Amino acid sequence: MTKPSNLPQKPKRKPAETLRLQGRNIITEDDLDEVFPDDGNVEKPEIYSHRKILHGVVLTLLVALIIAAVLTALAVVRGDLKIPGWSPTPAPEATCPVAVHEYPPNDSITVNVYNGTQEEGLAGQTSGLLAKRGYEIGEVASKRMSRTGLTAVIISGPAGEANAFNLQRNIPETEYVADQRADASVDVVLGSKFKQFVPPDSVDQTPGTLSCPRLSPEPDEVAK
Repeated sequence: MTKPSNLPQKPKRKPAETLRLQGRNIITEDDLDEVFPDDGNVEKPEIYSHRKILHGVVLTLLVALIIAAVLTALAVVRGDLKIPGWSPTPAPEATCPVAVHEYPPNDSITVNVYNGTQEEGLAGQTSGLLAKRGYEIGEVASKRMSRTGLTAVIISGPAGEANAFNLQRNIPETEYVADQRADASVDVVLGSKFKQFVPPDSVDQTPGTLSCPRLSPEPDEVAK
């Protein structure tokens, strides 16, 4: 038996419309599947685990290398470990000149006078006394002295050793220090124990050597 053709047909089903909210499209899971289909290459959880292990191993090695470098550097500094090219170059050992000098005349010497103490006007007063003895006075100023408990420090270059010898004979218990200046000038840095000069008629003008008490060995060390 055939169905009557005049029966009302069911309306065709409209395709699913895109969901909208307040005039804006809403992306659904089905939309994402169409754009990004599952190709079966999603990383497996164990891959993440392997990467974490690799990162941990690399980090551990880096920390170990840093610790080893620090320990090696400390060993070199302490002298426990000697590596060619790593040892610091030792500073040249200071020695006291041994040459014997004649006593030069006072008026042939240029002297720079420095106050190494907190006593005001000491350099000016001392330079005046030196000028009365015939010395040519250069610079008069203050200069910080790292050593304490000294009468004075006499400083010169190789060309001024004889002149420094002269000053040491006029100022008792001084310490000679060499520098690399080219001229024959002499620096006198006055210390806290400076009191006076040797009287002019008592100055020893016989030939002799410079005095470097703090560079010279102690008597007990010489005996050894």
